[in-house]
Amino acid sequence: MGFLTDIVNKRSVPANSWKDALADFISGKSLSPIATNSGAVVTHDNALTVSTVYACVNLYAKLIASLPLITYKRVKPRGKERDPSYYAYDMLRYSPNPEQTAYNFRHLLVTHQKMWGAGIAEIQYNSQGFPVALWPIPAWTVEPYRVDGKNSKYSLWYLVTLPNGDRRKIPAYKTVVIQTLSTGRDSWMSPISLHRETIGLSMAMKEYGAKTFGQGTNPCGVLKHPARFSKEESEESLRKRFSESYEGLGNSHRLMLLEMGMDFQRVGLPPVDAQYLEAQKFGVEEIGRIFSVPLFMVQSTEKSTSWGTGLEEMKDGFFTFSLQPDIVQWEQELTRRVIFSKKHFCEFLSAALLKGKLKERYEAYRIGREMGWLSADDIREIENMNILPNNQGSTYIIPVNMQNSKELLKPSSDDGGEDG
Repeated sequence: MGFLTDIVNKRSVPANSWKDALADFISGKSLSPIATNSGAVVTHDNALTVSTVYACVNLYAKLIASLPLITYKRVKPRGKERDPSYYAYDMLRYSPNPEQTAYNFRHLLVTHQKMWGAGIAEIQYNSQGFPVALWPIPAWTVEPYRVDGKNSKYSLWYLVTLPNGDRRKIPAYKTVVIQTLSTGRDSWMSPISLHRETIGLSMAMKEYGAKTFGQGTNPCGVLKHPARFSKEESEESLRKRFSESYEGLGNSHRLMLLEMGMDFQRVGLPPVDAQYLEAQKFGVEEIGRIFSVPLFMVQSTEKSTSWGTGLEEMKDGFFTFSLQPDIVQWEQELTRRVIFSKKHFCEFLSAALLKGKLKERYEAYRIGREMGWLSADDIREIENMNILPNNQGSTYIIPVNMQNSKELLKPSSDDGGEDG
């Protein structure tokens, strides 16, 4: 019997239905309150009570929300420059709508994306037809569907259920949709729904641990009693007296008084509790794997060093393989839906996440400066500093002992003949 047997047996919730689970994660709607095989009831609302789920979702949300989002203008022959005069600049950089900052807006949409499978916002236009605001829509209220293109200019629509129960249709071009995993153009999958069994196991372990500390007896052992109880002492009264005196955290280290020939025998950590500890660690690893987050980023450093280059490499790996794809999706979706000019695009300033130690950064800048692909102004902009006045920092330098390879291929002015 496993350590979760008592918890599972004491629950009265019916067994999980795979049909309901399938419908949940295909539609992206909020989870139905159905028990998992571990006995825990997992919904999108209570999944965040699992600390590892909370840490993973909050990590993505904080990182993407905190990155500056800049609107650029392409310049010829190549390159880019910031364009604060463009209509979308302030909306994307500072305040997507009158009620939210850019940080709060993106934090909310990323949370919806990681929990329900999609972060969705409706685009508000002004009288000239330009976007002026982005309003978040709860992903669990949205149902995508398609109509016959012959009878409608737009084939993809979203049916949104409003708080009062009314339903409203929104064409896809009026929305920003940031998805997670999807098996089709018109749907998305909720990570919580897909992995509710894993999350349910962690929730059951959490409850088991709470009950162990709340009802457990410390010291842990076996109380031996003579074969028969006296008339004054019954098994029920003994159990009640023992429970009141020694169970719970407040009585953890009280001196135990034995009478009537009773004997207390201390025992070690039961195998069932050892399984609990191992399963608890496994749950952290599994949830971290679901969200592609290194364990040290959710404060689990048991299998990794807590300092040094190892963590730096893992941090860079997280940025490259986990966070960067999400950033690219945000940039492409906002550029496609919000920016109405092929000369403009938006981009996150994500280089700050990869900044190493001060000495390492300055050494890299020195190499770039001496080899000619970085100017002083380039370096100052990377470090979030103002450029030097009067174009003092715009010059690119190269070592004096370097030449253009094309010059070496030109014929020499000396024809190579002998002196006459």
